[in-house]
Amino acid sequence: MSRELTPDERDARVFRIYEQLLEMEQRLIPTGLHVFGRPPEGKDLADLLAMVASFDRPELGVRSLPDLIAGGLGLPRYATLLEEGGGEERLRGREQVEALLHEAVQRFLRSGLNREECAAFLARSAGVSEEESGRVLALLARVAGQLAGSEEMDALVRALRGEYIEPGPGADIVQNPEILPTGRNTHAVNPYTVPSQAAFRKSEGIVAALLERSRNERGRFPETVGMVLWGMDNIKTQGEGVAQALWLMGAAPRRDAMNRVTDVDIVPLDRLGRPRIDVVMTVSGIFRDLFGATMEVLDRAVRRVAELDEPPEWNFPRKHVLERQGRGMAWGHAATRVFSNAPGAYGTNVNFLLTGGQWERSGEIGDLFVTRKCFAFGGELEGVDARELMEDALSRVEVTYQNIDSAEVGITDVDHYFEYLGGLTQAVEARAGRRPQVYLSDTQTPAARIRSLPELVRLETRTKTLNPKWYEGMLRHGFRGVAEIEHHVTNTFGWSATAGAVDEWVYDGIAETYLLDETMLRRLRSLNPHATRNLANRLVEAGARGFWTPGSEVIGRLREISGELEDRMEGAAAGS
Repeated sequence: MSRELTPDERDARVFRIYEQLLEMEQRLIPTGLHVFGRPPEGKDLADLLAMVASFDRPELGVRSLPDLIAGGLGLPRYATLLEEGGGEERLRGREQVEALLHEAVQRFLRSGLNREECAAFLARSAGVSEEESGRVLALLARVAGQLAGSEEMDALVRALRGEYIEPGPGADIVQNPEILPTGRNTHAVNPYTVPSQAAFRKSEGIVAALLERSRNERGRFPETVGMVLWGMDNIKTQGEGVAQALWLMGAAPRRDAMNRVTDVDIVPLDRLGRPRIDVVMTVSGIFRDLFGATMEVLDRAVRRVAELDEPPEWNFPRKHVLERQGRGMAWGHAATRVFSNAPGAYGTNVNFLLTGGQWERSGEIGDLFVTRKCFAFGGELEGVDARELMEDALSRVEVTYQNIDSAEVGITDVDHYFEYLGGLTQAVEARAGRRPQVYLSDTQTPAARIRSLPELVRLETRTKTLNPKWYEGMLRHGFRGVAEIEHHVTNTFGWSATAGAVDEWVYDGIAETYLLDETMLRRLRSLNPHATRNLANRLVEAGARGFWTPGSEVIGRLREISGELEDRMEGAAAGS
């Protein structure tokens, strides 16, 4: 029997639950699909502007509005207020700051973007300098104006005429408001400047949080981290993932007079304050094509670090290279850490394997991932099949990790997350003989957090898949909205198959919300019987593969629903 909690322990647990509820309530989520040429409005616009205002923009001379409010009220910095377990006083401060933030943004919109009126409100309510708040409000006014003046439809018409479409940067609005106005082509970045100075500065805090989280749970630092690097993500963030890989190893980009990254410098151990981490990098085909120079820098960093005359317990890349050499492996091969697809090939195909149900054992998933991604880049190897080198490197991985770059696309929104990070995790589990810790960064707030994969699946399930605000927004889009719901369920299933990261209550909730509720079932069936049948089949498969153990009556009902929809569609096809 578990012991009864003390009053203080009970209060702490209740407080922690309250913190989690507050986080879910305030998380920025889409409340429908993007409609071409239609800007956000009402509460959606207010929430978006509040999030834009919550980040420092040093390149624009703009400070975070929550920070300004917190400073005016004599409270700690907003990022400090967002930290978990900060106590009741800190939570109350956070609530006070956020209430004033949202009130200010709503007043700003109601006033027709009157900066003077809103700045005066902030000065009266929180002692915020009108000059400081004026800079933030000028940014918000520009963002709101550019959102309202969407050029998407005009650009589409010009494109259909074969006319020139002006390019612009790619990212989400919160990360980079300079993407506005929408409707432009997306251009990349100069690959020779990746990672940017801002991305590298940001990497130190995120890597520190990742390693601290792992050490707290394992009792020591991980020796090897397996990392996923994508092309588009590093375009949008100007190389945050690259910067994190370098900082894990204790290397920094060296720049020439034109700001091009041409080499790496070694960060001294006394500056680093912890061991150098070995990093096995699996990069996407798009990253390989766009960032060839960056791959050379990453490979050079591994080799430079491995050459250092440092104790192996403080330099894990060197430790592992020496161990491989002791087994007769050439030094150049022993230091290989960058892997991708064969030249001209893309993707892992793990998503197709899983969604098509074409697998019998979990080992097939990891095998496919390695088959697709085992081509080595670096040193004398350039796109060479190096399966044995990759498998040897993966056998040491203790943590798999991916940087999340956007509030717009989460790990259950698209299948690429589970095909890459999930596929990597499954490949490591088969070769290391144990499931690695799986972490992702969560940078939707100024206090970037490292979350375990199961934590982020739970959070996305509660804020999206099982959230009426989310699914009702999707259902407004009819046929396409039901398909989007089914995709979320399939992507959630992908995390079960690749990493065992989905709690059974998630499948219980999906079944009860969408299929066992007769009213909802009728709605889904009328809007998109194909996606509804696929949804039922996916839940049946989750039960058959042991990811979910519902009662026989639930599985029977799901099979009945699938059969009814199959009969209906076959009848419709026969009558057409």
